[in-house]
Amino acid sequence: MAFDTRYLENQLLALLAIPSPSLHTAAIADHLADELTRLGLVTRRTARGDLLAEAPDGAARRAITTHMDTLGAMVVRLKDNGRLAVRPIGSWNARFADGARVKLHGEAGEVLATGTLLPTKASGHVHNEAIDRLPADWAHIELRLDLVDTAPAALREQGIEVGALVSVDSQPSVTDSGFINARHLDNKAAIACLLTAVRAVGLPPDVRLVFSCAEELGVGITGVMFQGIEEVLNLDIAAQGEGQIVCHHGVTIAMLDSLGPLHPVATRRLIALCREQQIPFTRDCFPYYYCDGDAAAKAGLDVRNALACFGADASHGWERVHRDSLVALSRLVMAWLPAP
Repeated sequence: MAFDTRYLENQLLALLAIPSPSLHTAAIADHLADELTRLGLVTRRTARGDLLAEAPDGAARRAITTHMDTLGAMVVRLKDNGRLAVRPIGSWNARFADGARVKLHGEAGEVLATGTLLPTKASGHVHNEAIDRLPADWAHIELRLDLVDTAPAALREQGIEVGALVSVDSQPSVTDSGFINARHLDNKAAIACLLTAVRAVGLPPDVRLVFSCAEELGVGITGVMFQGIEEVLNLDIAAQGEGQIVCHHGVTIAMLDSLGPLHPVATRRLIALCREQQIPFTRDCFPYYYCDGDAAAKAGLDVRNALACFGADASHGWERVHRDSLVALSRLVMAWLPAP
């Protein structure tokens, strides 16, 4: 089947519409399982909730991993002023929480209320210059719910308790110039690239697809997910910024991350495929970066890790990617899948 840019974009928007903070990924796993089944693959899940997919005659020695979990938050206290104190799920700075529209979920995942994350001093008309002196940390962020009665007793009657999940709305916007702005492009954009590539060229029997549910917690991969696997292609976000050499219109091949160098054999294979297929790419190092494959390496699994990324701005915040970078990453996966 031919490469389909419209399918890529439609899948991305569908994924962005599904809340999936770390370990709360059942709904997005259901969506992916349905789509992978339509593509002719067999899926299974781990006890934790990770999703694995292979061809019906699969005997996997290689794997592609993309995490389906995102950042989020959790309620830690019902405050007397009617607001909720929250703490982050995953590593993201509180300054990126300010103004975020969110959903508050019940124990079964249902939406109990919508709301907005705000600083504890949220009005310049009330607090004047005190707003400028407010620390940008999670102790000074609170959740304002779109409910009339927000007294703690009333909230408890509606099932809103400590431990309630807070998912952050993606709020995607696609521009005429080809940019996609949204929260949670990390890593739903990579999933959309992977689905597009598999749809175009199929999945060889020696490749397993791994969709982890806890990468943002630093524990993305467990032994059962990589059983029999020798080489892993990690797909994730490349963060643009000062000192980085991210390719905003192509693929960024990671040479080193916070754990150290990626495996040279697996990495050279990606570089060779980019040159062979004339896919624009750059090489970069990410000293504050951690991917699924790192969790596998720290767990002592005997695998060769490579990391290929789409280039995006403002990672773990208001992220932005250009469509060309997603097309390039999809093309690289399409070349990697049938490669010996």
